[in-house]
Amino acid sequence: MSPLPQEVRYRFTVLGPPGFTSGGTRLDLGSPQQQAVLMLLLANAGSFVRTGELIDGLWGERAPVTGEAVIRTYISRLRRLLSLQGLGSAIISRSGGYQLDPDSFEVDAVEFARLIESARQAHTVETAAQLLERALGLWTGTALAGVPGEAAEHERSRLERLKLTATQELLRLRLELGEHDEVMAEVPALIERNRLEEPLYEIYLLALHRGGRRAEALELYRAIHELFDTELGVRPGAKLRALHEKVLRAEDERAPVLRAPDSLFVGRERERAEFRRTLARDPAKGVEVLFFTGAPGIGKSTLLRKFADDAAAMGKPVRLFDEPGDVAAALRRLPPNATVVIADRNGPDATVLVDPAWAGRIRLRKLEALSENESAALLEARDVDPGLRESIVDFAAGNPFALSLAAEVSRSPREDSARYVVDTVYTHLAGKPPSEAHRWALYVCAQADYTTEDLLRSVLPGGRSSELFDWLSDHPCVDTATDGLVLGGVLREVLDRHLRWRDPAGRARMRGRISRVTTGR
Repeated sequence: MSPLPQEVRYRFTVLGPPGFTSGGTRLDLGSPQQQAVLMLLLANAGSFVRTGELIDGLWGERAPVTGEAVIRTYISRLRRLLSLQGLGSAIISRSGGYQLDPDSFEVDAVEFARLIESARQAHTVETAAQLLERALGLWTGTALAGVPGEAAEHERSRLERLKLTATQELLRLRLELGEHDEVMAEVPALIERNRLEEPLYEIYLLALHRGGRRAEALELYRAIHELFDTELGVRPGAKLRALHEKVLRAEDERAPVLRAPDSLFVGRERERAEFRRTLARDPAKGVEVLFFTGAPGIGKSTLLRKFADDAAAMGKPVRLFDEPGDVAAALRRLPPNATVVIADRNGPDATVLVDPAWAGRIRLRKLEALSENESAALLEARDVDPGLRESIVDFAAGNPFALSLAAEVSRSPREDSARYVVDTVYTHLAGKPPSEAHRWALYVCAQADYTTEDLLRSVLPGGRSSELFDWLSDHPCVDTATDGLVLGGVLREVLDRHLRWRDPAGRARMRGRISRVTTGR
């Protein structure tokens, strides 16, 4: 999101009671139901939201017959409120729904997510902890407190899960900083509110152990074992059991060290070997560029960080660009003998490839999914219960982001864990389709073996098949084959699960139309 000048900054807050500030002044957002409509638009900022979705999100099956008229009234009031602050065009009306322009304002939840990601990329424990503390400091209470409706409840659950995950990450970092006494004092209150959250017990057990309170640690594990057996019919996970063994053997844990990043990096031997060969070349031969493309979550950024480690180990300079935007501009700024690696979702523009100045100097490589063996190795490195690894490998289809997310969530036995993984992977890989028609085009692509313009024309009425086909062709997760477009990998599975949950009747109708078209070919 582009930064706004301080004097005209508008900010929505959802990490607590919903609010809207303009120039530092907090404004009334109206009734709880009106807030629910606004929050649903905020959660989908930049995407088209159908009136039917607003009605379902607010009332569910108890929608009044006047629901559509009531929604129009709420939208009108919200527009009036925003117009008084100079945001008259923030809510865009389209046939059958509305869209909120995300460039008109800031949202505390977006800042929260950005700080968490920065913490995960930090080079020191201290910096990571500070960033997570800033992120959690944005919270002022229960997310969307007082906002009614199923959609608000779903978004509330998602945000609270992110908060709990960030809290756990911060607690682990504080243990690494030697704050085991402070962590010991804070974790019991969190456990009281999240009785079956296994990572919290891991943190508590480790804090007790590092604090030299062996008897309490052993009693805690006994209580955990009994709780999980009674409530879930399972035993504690592999990491808790390993910690218990350390306590039993009285192994010293009072001098903690972070797990080496290498332990969580698997595969990519071919790419690393090519990179090392490139580093070893004669720099007098001029610039050499390795350009890696790949779908979101495939591990491009992680590979760049590994390349940085490899270059440092060899004592060689390297220029690394992670999604630089204007590739041509980045290349123009290079010194004449640089070794360069660029990672982007899409390859360089054709004008760069045909430019004589770069002839023979750019090698394009597509980063593929991890193999099943590599996927299993990643899950093992993340201490995933062996009994869960096969199902996670099948689901993630070699996508490192999906594998890592499912691995971490698998250690928290909650009813909404699977839903959280599906929604998060969907958002990360699918991005924000520009309209509802584009979103349905993705759904079609996930159901069909091959997607053509003719198929889109037959399945999705509206006369936009050419536009939708071109958009799908450019999507980083969609491949081009002889018979049409192909969507594979984890996004195919996630889109199907997402639609099955969101609109099962619409999914059935769409599959029927696809079947009739493809059978008649």
